[in-house]
Amino acid sequence: MSKPRVRIPARNVPSAGLTRAEAKALGQAAALYVGGGSYSGARSDKASMKNWHTTSGSADSDTLGDLATLRSRSRDLGRNNPLAVGALATETTNVVGTGLRLRSTVDADLLGITEEAADKFERRAELLFGIWGGSNFCDATLSTNFPGLQDIVFRSALESGDIFPLRRYLPRKGAIAGLALQLIEADRVANPPGIPETERVAAGIERDGDGAAVRAFVRNKHPGDALGTIGADEEYTAIPFYGAKTGERQLLHVYRKLRDGQRRGVPFLAPVIEPLKQLDRFTESELMAAVVSSFFTVFVKTETGEGLGELEGGPGNLGGDIALGPGAVVDLAGNESVEFANPARPNAQFEPFFLAIVKQIGVALEIPYELLLKTFNSSYSASRAAIETAWQHFRTRRAWLASSFCQPVYEWFLSEMVARELLSAPGFFTDPIRRAAWSGAQWIGDARISLSPLDENKADEIAEARGWKTSEEITAEKTGGDWATKHRTRSREVELRRAAGLDAPPAAPVNSATGTAPSAPSPAKETKSEGGEE
Repeated sequence: MSKPRVRIPARNVPSAGLTRAEAKALGQAAALYVGGGSYSGARSDKASMKNWHTTSGSADSDTLGDLATLRSRSRDLGRNNPLAVGALATETTNVVGTGLRLRSTVDADLLGITEEAADKFERRAELLFGIWGGSNFCDATLSTNFPGLQDIVFRSALESGDIFPLRRYLPRKGAIAGLALQLIEADRVANPPGIPETERVAAGIERDGDGAAVRAFVRNKHPGDALGTIGADEEYTAIPFYGAKTGERQLLHVYRKLRDGQRRGVPFLAPVIEPLKQLDRFTESELMAAVVSSFFTVFVKTETGEGLGELEGGPGNLGGDIALGPGAVVDLAGNESVEFANPARPNAQFEPFFLAIVKQIGVALEIPYELLLKTFNSSYSASRAAIETAWQHFRTRRAWLASSFCQPVYEWFLSEMVARELLSAPGFFTDPIRRAAWSGAQWIGDARISLSPLDENKADEIAEARGWKTSEEITAEKTGGDWATKHRTRSREVELRRAAGLDAPPAAPVNSATGTAPSAPSPAKETKSEGGEE
């Protein structure tokens, strides 16, 4: 195929005085750019690429039209497909677990306060947030606590692609705060009737000229709710993402943004929906074949082609009925033979093929297949590498959940506590920098899986001795707890044990000749240099 010629006007030539060779090279380069590059993946004249037709759409164009189907299929797999159920459960258990716990980290230097004052604020903030988050008052429906809301938010974002937590003020008797969270499922956010899909308003999200989300249109009922919706008018409420007076966030949109301009989130299982469903069908077929093969079937063949039911008795026929049983002897006639149905099940190739597909699914979901199937039959090194790889993914997801949901909710709570003077934070409402300093926090989750606790503990001891890790970091990784709290508890335990005489120091040995305890050896005689010399 000849490539088109490109004419380059003289005014576009970078510099005057080009030689003939340089001009020819410049023309060839321009023609190559117009006719195609050097990537074989972009070729259309190869048999393997000829029927591969793709389009280049925006983030919204590539996703919004498929979201309704992707959501419904993702939820169906999450209910009925064992592998999908396990993937969602593995992801949620390792990221959320028993819930991410708050550890307040006030920037004392920036605020110009003492470490003691910062520690006092941190402990009180954690105490108040723990009381609020540990009760059902944090949920507008009074059905779960804050760790439960984390689980719902994360799982919904996985299955549906996104979810919208709404900030509400519902003062209730017995609650220490009026803040309550109302979760809005992805399906309820959509364009109202009469508002067409445009660049400004699409999929229920309205943007401003800079592309920032301004408000969301929320249905009064879930579109798939069959209870009380027949004949009811469909109403929509426009909820702003930011308050008009305060400018504070009122509505969160929890989703994983993969492309610039992406308006809505995509379900976690979206890239593997097809292989999951096909593997599910394959498994069902193999299971049914194995069940069928468990029925021992015998076919009696006659030379005349007449069935047993058409014969009038005779040796071995017993009136046309043949009963098989333990030790049974069947006398067949001379013109009869027996054939057995053998579907060759279980299929010996089922497991290798199944594992091959599961490995591909695990790669797409960033969950090693060993963890996806909860099977660790490889070596210790291979199993450890799989867990470490998975942990990098879970840690990233945990940081995403903390920044998109947990931290904004904590800042909402902190605002109310400071406004009600239950916490003292000078400059919180007047200076954004001081507000950020007061709102500093870490979100600590459950400890990761450990295959060899002894070896890992020794590695942590070395890391702490070398200054690579702190006791606080190690405590957070091991148990998810707070080192300062554990230190105070441990100190109190040691004092109590000593007071009870359980940890009394051992008595020094006495020299029988002199009647005195030997003096401590000289450090010079006890230590050796790295070279081994005394």
